[in-house]
Amino acid sequence: MPSAQRPARPPRADARRNAARVLTGARQAVAAHGLDVGYHEIARLAGVGVGTVYRRFPERAQLLEAVLLDVLGELADSAEAALTEDGGWPAFSRFFTELALRTGENAGLSESLDDRGGPQVAAARLRLLDLLRRLTERAQRNGPLRTDLSWRDIPFLAKSATSGGYVLDLPADRLQAERCATVVLDGMRAPARTPLPDRP
Repeated sequence: MPSAQRPARPPRADARRNAARVLTGARQAVAAHGLDVGYHEIARLAGVGVGTVYRRFPERAQLLEAVLLDVLGELADSAEAALTEDGGWPAFSRFFTELALRTGENAGLSESLDDRGGPQVAAARLRLLDLLRRLTERAQRNGPLRTDLSWRDIPFLAKSATSGGYVLDLPADRLQAERCATVVLDGMRAPARTPLPDRP
């Protein structure tokens, strides 16, 4: 068979492992150092040579897109799983806590969703927002999520639960984030003590 007609070989197992390690290292590096982190730091965290990172992501935009798609995909999968569970509030509260944790771990990524993520990231973002809307509305129908909340409020509330470490430069860990998310969730339950001002 002429070489032009040969089917493409699947990536070797070691190549697939390296690709997964680079993506994991990229997520860790971006979460810790922001969107402009250097490839050498990514390679160090991934445990691979810097050349492997450049081969996997020749352009920084490709790196950013891969990280964003990975984070958004994980959240969307969790939201879809929550929608299959019985009862609106337990599933909603578990997903809200995960959203808060992921937001805290990936501070700064959300700022790139609109202007630096590309069409695939925009589509993944819209998918996640639709799932979030459905989870919120189900929790309001089944109770006890207060009905004067909009699903558009939820990402802001999730971010507020983990923003203290960045605003005040205080050490934060998963337990601290879970504590804050629990307090925020209590404030989202009906009956509400104070009506919210208008709609978002």
